[in-house]
Amino acid sequence: MNDESARLFEMVTPLYEVSDVVDWTAVEADYGLAFPADYKEFIDRFGAGTLDDGIFVSVPRVGQPPAPLTVGRLPADALQEGGMLAWQDASRPDRPDLQDMLVWGQTNGADVLCWVADGPHPDTWRVAVWARHGGGWAIYDCGMVEFLAKVLTDGFHAFPLSDASLRGVESAPFLNLEAENRLMDEGIDPWTGKPAPQMWDFD
Repeated sequence: MNDESARLFEMVTPLYEVSDVVDWTAVEADYGLAFPADYKEFIDRFGAGTLDDGIFVSVPRVGQPPAPLTVGRLPADALQEGGMLAWQDASRPDRPDLQDMLVWGQTNGADVLCWVADGPHPDTWRVAVWARHGGGWAIYDCGMVEFLAKVLTDGFHAFPLSDASLRGVESAPFLNLEAENRLMDEGIDPWTGKPAPQMWDFD
């Protein structure tokens, strides 16, 4: 575990035991690429899920099914959408090709969190964020774990996300997706552990 992972793992508390297991050999063969070591360490510890109901972290799945929180490329229609082509710094000379973006997360503010997967060495991939209310794409010279740690500690000169609810919170709970689905099926609010409010059907 590197220092950035250790710092983030001290700040993030899983609400429930993680039951989902990623077969990295299988998914890397299916995707045709390796994943960053810090990301794999995060997923092995927390799985797919939600960081304090603000950042949603995806996992790779064999076959890349249209399942919630699945790592994938930007969809073709998004690549043609005008707003998705915008950059916060339009003069930046090293703007990457959007075809190289590999989406690992999103936010409750509809921001898109990616790696710039533009080389064979995943531990050097930078994080790219498309901020819906921030003027488009921006590149951050760090990996996924360092990015999340900086979000929680307010370590950016300009906060990168549209929703600032996680800015500098220092600690955050993590709700695993499988645990969330299981508890919701049981009528339990996964964030509180208490019975979920009843939804009445008046039809």
